[in-house]
Amino acid sequence: MRCQVVLLLLAVAGLAGCSFIPWYSYTNKESDHASAPVPRPVENLYRAVSLRPMLPADVPSGASKASIANVPWQISAACRTLATPRSRESIPENCRDDRFVALAVSGGGSRASIFGAAVMFELQRYGLLQHADLVSCVSGGCLTAAYYALSCDDPDDKQACPPTTNGAARYAWREETVYPLLERNLLWRWFGNWFWPNNIAKFWFTHFDRTDIMAETISSNLYDQSILDNNQFRFRDLNPNRPNLAINATNVTAGQSREFPFAFTPEQFQKLHSDLDRYPIANAVMASASFPGAFNYVTLRDFRAQQYVHLLDGGAYDNLGLNAIKTAMEARTSNTDEPKQRVVIIIDAYMALDNRMARQAEPRSWTDYYIDSNFFVAYDTLLTSLRATQLQYAKTLLKNNGGTLLHISWEELEKDGDPQNAWLGNRLNRIPTSLNITSKGADRLRSAAKILVEKELKHILCDPLRQADAQAVRAMLSPQAPALSCG
Repeated sequence: MRCQVVLLLLAVAGLAGCSFIPWYSYTNKESDHASAPVPRPVENLYRAVSLRPMLPADVPSGASKASIANVPWQISAACRTLATPRSRESIPENCRDDRFVALAVSGGGSRASIFGAAVMFELQRYGLLQHADLVSCVSGGCLTAAYYALSCDDPDDKQACPPTTNGAARYAWREETVYPLLERNLLWRWFGNWFWPNNIAKFWFTHFDRTDIMAETISSNLYDQSILDNNQFRFRDLNPNRPNLAINATNVTAGQSREFPFAFTPEQFQKLHSDLDRYPIANAVMASASFPGAFNYVTLRDFRAQQYVHLLDGGAYDNLGLNAIKTAMEARTSNTDEPKQRVVIIIDAYMALDNRMARQAEPRSWTDYYIDSNFFVAYDTLLTSLRATQLQYAKTLLKNNGGTLLHISWEELEKDGDPQNAWLGNRLNRIPTSLNITSKGADRLRSAAKILVEKELKHILCDPLRQADAQAVRAMLSPQAPALSCG
């Protein structure tokens, strides 16, 4: 599929060579107040949420929920809908939470978005998702993570579900709502959007490109927000009662002053003399999902240095989203600000490397005569190597700090000796990395999520050598959670 997409793009991309009007060359706007100092962590840590009925003008910006330096982990899940104080000392004792919980949602196209959603719904059934303080995502995983950060569990609960800054209602975080959206064929909808009259003109005569068109497609199909009336969800629309959201991309213009990982945070945008509040969520998701070859990079302008930042697929540096979590854990300012417990949950939609090449003398297909698929093989090999390094680092970091790791990956399906689970894992490894998925593939991902979450929880709760981990998990389980037997 990826080769076919690239061939189509090569056929059309030549038409863009005549673009000579420098519009749409970058996607961010200059800040009106960028000269203001970056807020100290303690001042921005507990943003007050009004309990009275709010008009759109009264709704605080949710852009602070994109920070990874200021994650309000001290507030318990039950108190997040309350008006929270600015200082830790004034937090009621029954609202204190000394546990930092982070969720990492990996990349992998629609496969990752469906699997990410399925695991998150399972974690919610057990009561674990509600305790998350930070959700870090990459590529396809960001389709789901961003939706969750914009949505709410009960749209009728005005306290937990405040309107957006323009007064729009939020989507519900429910299986019957989420899955139909994530299962949409974004590829074909993307192809169709090329032929909108306004897109044809912009594509031919400006820097507007295929990546911008996919950002439009994501916005209109996942978040039901029209581009034409400039009514996209932006970072200011993040739900203040949700965990913080880290959307991760790779900075391919990294140099002496910049690092390769790039997260869409208020602090990062302030360095660019730009304003995250007004930046569209769909464009950030697209930056994280800009797979090399299929999509062009997303460009941000550094208004302070008069330079540019070019962003590609977050998986090129960190396909698990663990770097942002590490940064958040390291952002604690003193020993007194350290959480007593650290819990990291990794939702890993990793697809094992295809071993069919080993059984074929000539594994190339007809598309390889136009573009060699060795590019994709090399990229997948790189991702596999990076993933192994990241997982080992996460295990070491949590072990040294007394933390707990839950790793949800269908690799575990083939390890318990159950032939049915092994068969399911084999089928999941055949789901390609694409922004399109079959209904059968989506059903299998949901089945795997149910099996794997229960399997991982039992593995922790029933292992006599992991009593500390078991204690941390039990403290988060909901009283209504499904029973977990060690028998």
